Amino acid sequence: MSDQWQSDEQRGRAQPPAISRARGNQGEMIWQNRLQTMMQQAEQNLPDGALTAGYKADPQEIVALLVRAQAGEWASFLQYWHHYFMASDIHSAEVKDLFKEHAEDEYEHARMFGERIQELGGVPCDKPEDIARLSPVPTEYNHDLRSMIEADLIGERQTIDFYDEIIRTCGFDDNVTRRLFEHALEEEAKHADDWATLLFAYDASTGKQIESMHDELVSMIQARGQPSKMARRAS
Repeated sequence: MSDQWQSDEQRGRAQPPAISRARGNQGEMIWQNRLQTMMQQAEQNLPDGALTAGYKADPQEIVALLVRAQAGEWASFLQYWHHYFMASDIHSAEVKDLFKEHAEDEYEHARMFGERIQELGGVPCDKPEDIARLSPVPTEYNHDLRSMIEADLIGERQTIDFYDEIIRTCGFDDNVTRRLFEHALEEEAKHADDWATLLFAYDASTGKQIESMHDELVSMIQARGQPSKMARRAS
């Protein structure tokens, strides 16, 4: 039999020394000192719960950011529900479900942030006066469908930047909070894209705006003699 068809065992080929050592050390007590220290720390300050000695961020700063973010989510939740109830323009049927879907997402974000605030020893933001005071995004109910969508788009864009900064602040010092905001950020980006798509639709092959809901809404508003900020922005 040719050597090229022989197995490693048949040829008596030895395993590389590094691999042999690694396999031989599988029973070693790796990180034993670290784990012992973690155990000793875990036995202390039991009322702190999830806030362990290994937590590297500033818990007061993170709680304060979570509280402001939760206030913003409650405000957005209420704004979306108001828009859902009040949308009455000709296109409202196709948009009402989107208002409702986004409201449910914001409610879930507020719930997640509230749970994390409690885990870090803080108090969730659930009083109406605190929500109004602490929300980083002002509530804009508006009156017609186009201005409602514009207000929601602006709010989502501001929230995206806010959550990006929180994620950078958490880094690897607070992995749990960072992942919560990463999840929320993905959904806020989708919300912003939904509203931008409704207001500004472009043909990818020409780069020109195509006929869309935006054009019809602008025509309706101009016919009523109302100013159109969105039309100026699109021009």
